[in-house]
Amino acid sequence: MDQSFGLVGNGGLLARVADDGTLTEMYFPSVGFHRHIIQSQFGFAEGAGEHRWLGDRRQTRRQRYLKDTNVLVTSVWAEGLGIQLTDFAHPQLPVLVRQAEIENTRTVPVAVRLSHAEAASLDEAHDRYGHNVAYYDTRNRCLVRFRGHPFDNAMEGHSLLLLAGAPVQDAFQCGISYEREGSRMDAYLDLADGRLGGNDYAAGSERGTTTAQLWRLSLAPGETRTVALFLVGGATLDAAERTLEAARSVPTARLLAEAVTFWRGWIAPGAAWSERIPDPSLRRLYRRSLLVNKLLQDRTYGAIIAGPSVAPDYRYCWVRDGTFAAWAFDLAGYHDEAARFYQWCARTQMAEGLWYQNHYTDGRRHWPGIQVDQVGTAIWGIRQHVARTGDLRFLAEMWPVAHRAAEYILSRLDVSTGLVYSEQDLWEETAGCLAYTNAACQAGLRDAASLADEVGVLSDGRRFQQAADHLLAAMRQQLIREGAYVGAREPLQPSRGRHDYRVDLSLAGLAAPFAVVDPRAPEMARAVERIEQVAGYPEGGVGRYAGDLFMGGNPWPLGALWLCLYYVGAGQWPPPHNHLEWCLRHATPRGFLAEQQDRRTGAPLSAVPLAWAHAWLIAVAHALDDRGLLRNQNRAL
Repeated sequence: MDQSFGLVGNGGLLARVADDGTLTEMYFPSVGFHRHIIQSQFGFAEGAGEHRWLGDRRQTRRQRYLKDTNVLVTSVWAEGLGIQLTDFAHPQLPVLVRQAEIENTRTVPVAVRLSHAEAASLDEAHDRYGHNVAYYDTRNRCLVRFRGHPFDNAMEGHSLLLLAGAPVQDAFQCGISYEREGSRMDAYLDLADGRLGGNDYAAGSERGTTTAQLWRLSLAPGETRTVALFLVGGATLDAAERTLEAARSVPTARLLAEAVTFWRGWIAPGAAWSERIPDPSLRRLYRRSLLVNKLLQDRTYGAIIAGPSVAPDYRYCWVRDGTFAAWAFDLAGYHDEAARFYQWCARTQMAEGLWYQNHYTDGRRHWPGIQVDQVGTAIWGIRQHVARTGDLRFLAEMWPVAHRAAEYILSRLDVSTGLVYSEQDLWEETAGCLAYTNAACQAGLRDAASLADEVGVLSDGRRFQQAADHLLAAMRQQLIREGAYVGAREPLQPSRGRHDYRVDLSLAGLAAPFAVVDPRAPEMARAVERIEQVAGYPEGGVGRYAGDLFMGGNPWPLGALWLCLYYVGAGQWPPPHNHLEWCLRHATPRGFLAEQQDRRTGAPLSAVPLAWAHAWLIAVAHALDDRGLLRNQNRAL
């Protein structure tokens, strides 16, 4: 899959735009759900000439972000025409704006037909909840998309989407996908001759529906004309109409200026800090990492999704991934974002003190697996936030959360081994007494003891610290083999195809970030040496473990950055392998870090971007700075 794309959003919606200007995904009312838009693209034609999509390979194109923003600009050049498409979400209004500027670079006038077509599947429901409906609203002069019941066609049972042009379109079409004849012709096909049929209603179940709009523009030599398209999502028609009215009431240029001002104001503290980074590639990726993870945080609930990926589907919040993203926000001084995530954790924690494997952003449980490492990680993250902010009100609010989580960890200690048992490791593959899980839980108990002391519950502080000490002793006794820490005592449910649990990337977590083991301890150093030997790739990067079958087994930017964190803490910088440079080199053109890189081609694979990887990039930059290594570019890279 081509990973040359950009993301735009505002915490209430999120959209993915390919480098040819095609919008392939749009999510609302949250950053992960639902994917309503399947495709949205602009096209053009001169006079009575051939219709072309902006993605036509005969055209030259370039995509970039406006500096320090999540405003995306896609430029396309055809013969004598320059088309600039600017995509952005308004910071307050739940509206996505697609602004097209067409410039006539010739010395003669030209007539242009600008068009837009889209295919949507509201609520990702396909045929489960009735017909996919499109109609033209003459009152608001816009196209309306909704999922109607096949019998009563009720509009407001699910999400709605309005598509409105500024100026209003000259022609429109509501069609049935792949319908080639009659008034309900597929809107995409109807654009070919430059005349849209004007059908004002279409409903499809098996094949879905499409819509198109067309503007006829006359451009003098050197003239530029602008057309904006508003995509407005809403739970009710009234709400969507109010948003559309608000968007139409001001010039599009003002909406764009407000979006640019918002993002540059938000990133200003991080941008100022990043000026101490001498390497321009690392400096740019640091800023983009902050902007990416801000896009992935839901502004209503505070959840941070793992990634905006449908295949594999990472549009959920794992407490582990979210905590590391919140930690990165705290490192960079964005304490409000971090606090809002932990408040989401407080709302979603179960009575026993745990969280399920992952959740929707609104807190509903998505998958009921149990990963005990997430429980310890949440306590660790809360303690990190308190240590950096000194926020006593937050401490009082979060102490019950940390207390329940610590009690849950105690309930999972195996009497015979003294270790924590988990049904799944962090990779969601293996059950057992796992080194990484136990490190997260040891850090959680240790930090719960610290929090207890700060709130004055000294008895709990002593109890949790004693349990943390005993757990660490059990780890040293049972998770060291042949002079090195190993990934598991013995897996109770081995993963298919995996035969060696001694070496696992996650062993780095014992030292970084949890600081359970001294990174310079011989057993820790030997474990990392084995990771490099077994999971390192000749072309660069680090995988999870030997024999990894997920997507064929590839290096992970997250893995490379994790070892960077370890080496900085161990005082081994520059490291024996240039992992940071490898990550910078493999970021996508828009500055995204993927979950994996293809070991053969180096292309990004799986989820792109991955919030956890961007969090690790931020953490590495701050770790280097804390140890005085950042300013010396030769030592840092």
